[in-house]
Amino acid sequence: MRRPKPSAARRLLLILATLCLTAWSAAFFLHHTQTSADDTVIPTLMVLPSLTPTQTTSPTIPPTLTATSTATMTVAPTNTPSFTPIPTLSERVLTFTVVMPGVVLPPQPTDLPYGLTLLYEPPLPVEPLPDATNTVPPFVGWYAFESDYPTVSYAPAWTPRLSQFANRGQYHRTEGAYDTASFSFEGAALRVRYVAAQNMGMFEVVVDGGVLETIDAYADELTFPTTDVYVVGDGTHRLEIRAVGQKNNASEGYVVGLDTIQVWRGDANTLIIPPPLITNTPTPSPQPAARIELVGAPPTVQPTGTPVPPRVITAQVVIAYDENGNRTVDPAEGVAGISVRVVEVNTNRVIASGFTDERGYVSFEVVTDAAAQVVVPYFGETWQLQRGGNSAAPAFTLLLIPGNQPGLIP
Repeated sequence: MRRPKPSAARRLLLILATLCLTAWSAAFFLHHTQTSADDTVIPTLMVLPSLTPTQTTSPTIPPTLTATSTATMTVAPTNTPSFTPIPTLSERVLTFTVVMPGVVLPPQPTDLPYGLTLLYEPPLPVEPLPDATNTVPPFVGWYAFESDYPTVSYAPAWTPRLSQFANRGQYHRTEGAYDTASFSFEGAALRVRYVAAQNMGMFEVVVDGGVLETIDAYADELTFPTTDVYVVGDGTHRLEIRAVGQKNNASEGYVVGLDTIQVWRGDANTLIIPPPLITNTPTPSPQPAARIELVGAPPTVQPTGTPVPPRVITAQVVIAYDENGNRTVDPAEGVAGISVRVVEVNTNRVIASGFTDERGYVSFEVVTDAAAQVVVPYFGETWQLQRGGNSAAPAFTLLLIPGNQPGLIP
């Protein structure tokens, strides 16, 4: 049986299919045989798993570098000591001081016993003073030694005289140009009550051989003044009243009169330390020969604020009835039994109180750091106690006006 011939359409399709197959084969061949810049990406991506061992072996290089840097560091410590700075006199050395607020250095121990009271000067005496003749020693505080006291010696003998204005009614006098009166005592301070009049001359106050003062005893009328208080230091001393054979031009003679010797002796817990004398004498300052620079010094202790400690104040009051109107306190004029108090100004709190004795005398010793005042309630009199470096308060005297003396003063 004969096959039928293909038609023209079928032949055309076969030709087109053959051409297409040939073109695809040629393209496939060219794609696998030719290389280009884009083709290199595909092999690289395919080889990525094989690069992991290569990256793992790359850390073998850092150990080599580490060894090199380690060798460099071993050289640095060897050279370090050669560059250490050594202080010399030509170099500045810095010193740092650390200040710690609120830190107070503890007080250093001293040779003084605990509880000792230090005073620049003794308290002022307030007359009438206790009479040493009627008291058994030791004498503490201010005491009056009369001119006829047994241990007061005169060379040559001085003449006793009576006077209503003298202490205890009498005194001793001399007309000799160089006569002396001597008295040995134990204490830290003293003063002398002498006689001043129109016929009085000059005399020296001598303690332990040193002249303390030369007194001109001339006055227009008879008086009994006192010298200044002489601070001589604790211990036993010798006082001499020496007539010097000189007088004031207006005086009628060379008479020297001694009334009383007043001595102050502190107790075992009191010590007198006079303040140092300050002189205005200029002192030359040498010019430095060379420039000096301070390179080191001990630390400076900074001052710290501390509260003011309480102080001891001695207040003394005398209340007297001025019967003869001479404006002074005479014997037997004291008013006894008068209430006297020391109160704080701000709180009106009574910190000390007492009553006057038969001499009209009363004294207080209070410890306070506040403002205080002395009050006599019955007479409505007050005195302010001064606050200062001196622990001794002034003495206060209240003289009652002459008149009809009441039969009883409470």
